[in-house]
Amino acid sequence: MKKVVAVVNLKGGVGKTTTAVNLAACWGETGKKVLLIDMDPQGSASISVGVRNGGNELLYALENSDPLPIVSTDVPGLALVPSGMALTAANQWNTGVTSNDILARCLEQTEGDWDFVIIDCPPGLGFYTMNSLMACKHVLVPVETSFLGLNGLKQMTAAIESFKPQNPDIKIEAIIPCRAHRRRRIHWEIMDSLKEMFPGKVSPIIRENVSLAEAPGRGKPVILTARISKGADDYRLVTLWLDEQIGFELDDDTALSYSDVFKPIENAGSL
Repeated sequence: MKKVVAVVNLKGGVGKTTTAVNLAACWGETGKKVLLIDMDPQGSASISVGVRNGGNELLYALENSDPLPIVSTDVPGLALVPSGMALTAANQWNTGVTSNDILARCLEQTEGDWDFVIIDCPPGLGFYTMNSLMACKHVLVPVETSFLGLNGLKQMTAAIESFKPQNPDIKIEAIIPCRAHRRRRIHWEIMDSLKEMFPGKVSPIIRENVSLAEAPGRGKPVILTARISKGADDYRLVTLWLDEQIGFELDDDTALSYSDVFKPIENAGSL
């Protein structure tokens, strides 16, 4: 059965779309079938996998509770529900809508045998984010390793808790530290705070890396633009960690554990 994962943070600029796109690509790399839903009117996730779309088809599906529009991508194992500026132009429609389960209803009608559905949410707790939270059980929260990022995480936690009466199964599965610098003192201070707040749920870090910044401009995830890079390595490691954390099972021929791969690197303590 497919697992629906929302990548959420109320704060912008924390690596949310980068995380959604690259985790989706890494799971596709292991042989899994992934559907990436771009729920951000800016369409950044769509652009990051080489698709430009106005978002009209997605808007129509949401307005009518129809199956989601799906397009293929050049990323192995990855299909996309593209977004675009039409969702921004729909403010009059979505501000008058009281139901937060529209996306869930659309997803139920959407045919496909995906192992994972990953939803890239816009910043803020608006209509599209609320619908994403209602449609998922697993929440991944990318967070910048800064004090402002830590404060935003507290707000995100409170928002998730507020959804439990409507979606009792929802929970934060992982905190993903992004744009991290191990050589900076603040990195260790923030990491200590994260591990204290979320014991056992803080993933391996995503280091600040130029390859991650360059990949969206090429319309591909980092594992395709810079296969041998810190950015690609970090997201592969986080994917392996999540496989164990949430119980995602790999195929036998790709069943490499997080402990096998990450612990030797982690113990080395180098960037």
